[in-house]
Amino acid sequence: MSTIVDLDVFSPRWGRNDVYSVELRQDCMTISMSVRKATAKWVENCDPEWSGENIQRIMNNDGIYPPEIIQDLFERAWKAWRNGDLSDQQVDNELKLIADWINVVTKHKPDSAFWNKYF
Repeated sequence: MSTIVDLDVFSPRWGRNDVYSVELRQDCMTISMSVRKATAKWVENCDPEWSGENIQRIMNNDGIYPPEIIQDLFERAWKAWRNGDLSDQQVDNELKLIADWINVVTKHKPDSAFWNKYF
């Protein structure tokens, strides 16, 4: 059993939306943007084990600075889907709400000559 959710996330670095693909399976969740990937493997009675790149770093590379809890939010949605609390369509909707939130944060970053050097 698996499902794939494609998220449109605005990239200030490129000035366009990029597609972040989230693949949910019972044994793992992979979040990818192009060739960059972060994978969480299910470990019974433990927190998921992450490998590959860090979600924050993948997004930061594109000028996206999501809230620090972003990895936890992806995990929470995956666990709910995995446990049958969310259907494929419901997890799609919930993850797209997270993408919308990230886009709001990104599009409302501080905008001044001082901060534009950083962002």
